[in-house]
Amino acid sequence: MADLDAEDWKILRTISHDGRMPYSQIARRTGIKRETVQYRLKRMVSAGVIQHFLPYLDLAKVGYPVWGYMLISFKDLDAAREKQFDDYVRQNQHIIFAYRCLGQYDYGIELFAKTPKHLYSVQQELKRKFSRIIKDVQTGSFIEVTKVNYVPQLD
Repeated sequence: MADLDAEDWKILRTISHDGRMPYSQIARRTGIKRETVQYRLKRMVSAGVIQHFLPYLDLAKVGYPVWGYMLISFKDLDAAREKQFDDYVRQNQHIIFAYRCLGQYDYGIELFAKTPKHLYSVQQELKRKFSRIIKDVQTGSFIEVTKVNYVPQLD
């Protein structure tokens, strides 16, 4: 586990909405010297604390306004079928986020589509392809993002 201090957290919160912010601007906003900001960011990248600097897209503006999800519980899942499912999820261009979970469902997927009908067809394709291992599916669609915070305020 990485040992982060208050200055590291201040830097992380500052770049949380703009990962491309120049060191000089981070330094101005945080009151930490530019060289220190640069050193600390490189250290956090090397330690794996920062894994990626990613754009946060408004997919509606590029033709994909429908954002849906699938919560899936499995049956008769063996290692080979699990790998086949994981490979399918990784290669599917409409799936943007996938995760294993605890509780009623085993797996969650978020995906984008051009229309509600398109979303439905993508979901149905996955359900048909893996009908032998899917026990239950809950589907839905998001209508609004109310919070995105990948750098929470921790105690």
